[in-house]
Amino acid sequence: MRVNAGLLSQALDQVQAAVFEPSLWLPTIEAISRASGALGANIMEPSGRGTFGAALSTERLDALLEGYVRDDWGSRDFRANLLQPIHRAGVILEADFISREQYDRHEYYRFMRKYGVGDCVLMDISPAKEELYFVLQNSLTDDSPQTGDMPHFHAIRTRLLTAVQLAQHIEASKVTGMTAAFETSNIGCIFFDRKGLVTLTNPKADALFSDDLRIVRGEVRTGSANETARFHRELKIALQAAGSTAESLSAVRLSRPGRRPLIVRFERFGTQLADIFAHSRAMALIEDPDDEIRQNPETLMALFDLTPAETRISLLVASGMSAVDIARQHGIGYETVRSHIRSIFQKTGTGRQSELSALFGKIRL
Repeated sequence: MRVNAGLLSQALDQVQAAVFEPSLWLPTIEAISRASGALGANIMEPSGRGTFGAALSTERLDALLEGYVRDDWGSRDFRANLLQPIHRAGVILEADFISREQYDRHEYYRFMRKYGVGDCVLMDISPAKEELYFVLQNSLTDDSPQTGDMPHFHAIRTRLLTAVQLAQHIEASKVTGMTAAFETSNIGCIFFDRKGLVTLTNPKADALFSDDLRIVRGEVRTGSANETARFHRELKIALQAAGSTAESLSAVRLSRPGRRPLIVRFERFGTQLADIFAHSRAMALIEDPDDEIRQNPETLMALFDLTPAETRISLLVASGMSAVDIARQHGIGYETVRSHIRSIFQKTGTGRQSELSALFGKIRL
C-alpha cells in the first residue's frame, strides 16, 4: 500500500460535499481507498460488546464482508484487541500490533487471507458518544502500509472526524426541529440511535414518564416485562428496516393503571448512507387516548377560510353540541347558528356532525 498524495488531496476535498449529500459517501470512500493504494475501505461500528458490523464498505470488499457476516466474525474480530491503542493514537498500523505468529496462525487472519486481504490501517473517527472506525484494507500481495505515510493517514482521519461531527450536528438540528413539531401536535416522541438508546425526548413524552414508563441507562422500560420486550422488539425492527420510509412500521400498547393504554408507533427515517453519521435512526411516537384534542382556531380559519364566528361554532359542533344547545348556552339565535353550521359544512366538505368531528380529530396543529 502506497499513498498517492495528489489523488488523496482530491479525494479528501469530496468529504465535505458528502456531509450535505449522503449519496456521495460511497464514491468518496472509494476515492480515498484508491488514493491510499488500498484494496478497499470500510467504516465499522461496534454493534455490541466485542462485536462489530460494517456500516459502509467499498465494492471490492463485498465478498469479504459477506463471509464476515455469514461466519459471524463480527463477534470474534481480532481487531477488538486493538481498540485501546487506536483510541490513544487515533491511527495505527495493524502490523505494529500483531506478531508474525499471530498473523500466520490465528484463524481470523486465515479467514482474511482467503479473500486476498492483508494487514490494515485503522483510524478512530468516533464522535463524542459513539464509536466509529475507518479501515483501509491492504491487499495480501502488496507491501504493508508504511510509517512514512502516517501523516497522510492522520489527514484522512482528521477530515473524516470533522465530517462526522458536522454531519451529526446537522442531523441533531433536524431532530430538534422534529421534537418541537410533535410537541405542537401534542404527540410525545422519543428518538433512538442505532443501538436503540434514547438520544432525545420532547416535553410531551417527558410528561408521560412515570414509574410505569421510564428511561433507565438510555433504554425505555415499562411496568410490564412483556410490554418492555415487545417495545424493544418492534424498535429493533424499525432500526433494521432497509431504506427510507415515512410509513409507520409497527405499534405497541403500553398499559397504565386506571387509564387507557398509551399507543406507541415506531418509525424509521433517513437513508442507509445518512445513518452512518446520524444523530438518531428511529423514533417512537406516543399518543395518549385520554388527551383531549385541542384544535388551534387560527389553524382552522386558515385551512377552511372560516370566519371567527364560524370557527367558534365549528369547535362546539365538533365537540358534540347540538344547534339548540349552542344557541341556548351562548345567547345566539337558533337560525343564526343553523346558518353558520351550513356554511361550516360547505367550507369543510362535510355533511354532518360526525364527519366534522372526524375531520377535526385528524388535525393536530
